[in-house]
Amino acid sequence: MASALPMRKLPALFTRFLAGLACFLLAACFDIREEVWIHRNGSGHAKLNYTIPESALLFAGGQEGLQEKVRELVASQPGIRLDAVAVTTGNDEAKIEVKLSTDSMLSLVDLQESDAFQKLPNAASNIAGTVVVKLRGLDIDFTRTVKVREALGFAILTIGGQDRANRSLEYIIHLPKAAKESNASSVADGGKTLVWKSTLGEALSKPVVTRFRAGLPIPWYAHVAVGLLLLGIVLLVLRIRRKRRQRREDACMVDL
Repeated sequence: MASALPMRKLPALFTRFLAGLACFLLAACFDIREEVWIHRNGSGHAKLNYTIPESALLFAGGQEGLQEKVRELVASQPGIRLDAVAVTTGNDEAKIEVKLSTDSMLSLVDLQESDAFQKLPNAASNIAGTVVVKLRGLDIDFTRTVKVREALGFAILTIGGQDRANRSLEYIIHLPKAAKESNASSVADGGKTLVWKSTLGEALSKPVVTRFRAGLPIPWYAHVAVGLLLLGIVLLVLRIRRKRRQRREDACMVDL
C-alpha cells in the first residue's frame, strides 16, 4: 500500500529540496553529491554539493543571487534550518554547498507544495526524482528515480565524452538501522550507510534508481513506552494471580 507519511519520504524531500537549484542552473555538465543523515529520534540533516559551469551563475543573479534563492527557499519552511550556504568559483566552475537540518522530519511534509518550490523550473522534478514509498509492516520500501536526460534536454548534445566519464552523481543515505535490502553501489557501517554513484554518462543512458528496504526508526521514547506497557501488563497479571490465589485460600477457609 502506497504511503504518503512524511517520515517515510524524508530522504527524497531532503534531496529534492535543493536539487531544483541545480536545475535552475542547468548547463551541459555538472556534478551532484547529496548526503542525508536520518536520526533515530526523528531529526535529520543533509549536506548538498553541486558543481556547475561558472557561466551558469548568470542565470541566478551571480553568487549572491543564488545564495538569496537558497535562503528564500529555506525561509518558506520554518521547520528547516539553513546551517550554511556557500557559492565559490574557480577554474570556470561554480561549487555550491548547502547544509540543512531539522528537528522533526515532519516539517518537510509540505516542502514540495511550498510557493518557493513551485517556482523552480519544471526540469527540477526530473533531477529531484520520482519517489515511491510503500509500507510493509514495520518496514518501508523506498525507491527514487532520477531522470537526468529529461532534465538536461537538448543540453546533452553539448556534453563531450570526457565530461560523460568524469562527471558523477552520488547519493548517500545514513540510516539509523541497517537496510535489509538495497541496490546501492556500496554499503558501509554495517549496512546503515548506502551509497549510489554513477557517471554522468551512465545517468544519461538510463534513469538513476536508488532503492532500499529498511525498518522504520523508532524514537527512544517509543521504546520506553513499550517497556512501560510491558511492565504494566506483567504487574496486572501478577495482581490477577494474587487475587485468584487469595480467593482460593478464602474458599478453603470457608470449607474448613
